[in-house]
Amino acid sequence: MKSRFLIFAMALVASASFAGTNRLGIVVFQFDDGSAGHYKAYQILEKYGLKGSFGVITGRLDKPGALTSAQVVEMYKAGHEIHDHTLEHDAAFYGNPANKDEWPQRMERSLAILKNLGIATRGWNHPGGKGQGWTPELRATLARYYDYVAGRVSLRSEQVWNIHWNFRDDPLCLGRGGVSSWGYNAATNDAAREVQAIKTKIADGIQQGLVTIALWHVVKDEDGTAGSVEEIGRFVRDHHLPTMRMADAVKAIQHTRDHFDRQIEQMPNPMLAVDLDGDGRPDGYASCRYAPVEIRSPAGGRAILWSGATSTAIHGPETGRTVFSFMARSADDKSRTIAPELSFVEINKNFEYKWPPKVKCKPVEIGPDWQRVNFSVEVGEEADRVTIKMDVSPGSAIYFCNPSWRAVSTTNNTIRSP
Repeated sequence: MKSRFLIFAMALVASASFAGTNRLGIVVFQFDDGSAGHYKAYQILEKYGLKGSFGVITGRLDKPGALTSAQVVEMYKAGHEIHDHTLEHDAAFYGNPANKDEWPQRMERSLAILKNLGIATRGWNHPGGKGQGWTPELRATLARYYDYVAGRVSLRSEQVWNIHWNFRDDPLCLGRGGVSSWGYNAATNDAAREVQAIKTKIADGIQQGLVTIALWHVVKDEDGTAGSVEEIGRFVRDHHLPTMRMADAVKAIQHTRDHFDRQIEQMPNPMLAVDLDGDGRPDGYASCRYAPVEIRSPAGGRAILWSGATSTAIHGPETGRTVFSFMARSADDKSRTIAPELSFVEINKNFEYKWPPKVKCKPVEIGPDWQRVNFSVEVGEEADRVTIKMDVSPGSAIYFCNPSWRAVSTTNNTIRSP
């Protein structure tokens, strides 16, 4: 992972106060490799009352271009997290199972360096680069020393969204949110565009209940990276976005009921009214097209122009009986028959992925006037996420707004009002 700005999304939980009754994600500030500029990043975070997670290569401490031991201790005592980013950042060494007998020795040496500085950590930051890899042997060794792995390499496609609300997967296999990097990489392009891209990803991720990890390797003034930490820190502070250190975020998603009532709204930005990054589109529906601005929802928010290719997702839906509902109308003066199609991903207790048959809801007829439609959905105990598409017949587009996905109360078989 050599790009200077990387930002990954992983679904997590956070305070619901920001957007009323819908759940939100978390922002994590992560800095890898322990370069000297990370001390400047630490000072910027402190300025905005934020805490970060710093992956330190322990064997490089006090060397030119790296953090000093005294700086790392200061950061740790100020409440920032220190990851073990290995003794030497040798990706090929950890990617080769033939070295498995030597892994514990290096892990213990690295942890001992941190312990001698008074630093305790339960996070391992996976080194990327030539020869990188992830194997069952490495996972088994890491489990003896760490609670979770940050920046895991060699993720399969189904694993990239595997850390989110109602976290069901292996914490030693933390995902990255579907892409290897976001933005334009200020080292070769425009830092301002990079910052705006990061803001947009944070805005969408927060509304989707994803944890959005803004990740820097190098932080310095010359290429705009230091300025980007400043701008993103101010953006998060000014919007009062939920933030956590990585270790705290992992614990939060493993104990979701400490953060959310079961019946809190699960749909991203249900009123389609929040636009944190100011790009003119509601946050949380990055892949959706919108109706013309004059087509307003009954509640006054935007409306999605939903065609056959449109989809959105719920990460970590509550299990049991739920009700999925939304306001809809045809995009012209003709009636349409619509039927949501739900694709679930399941993860069992052995962290094995399954893709059960798609669930197609009962068709409902809609016309040119807004109407509320409701669908009862049973969410299985192993459900990890669900993608929502819409079958529209005859083929055309509809307007969609004010969505809701809520658990049915087990006491009175009703759903709590928004």
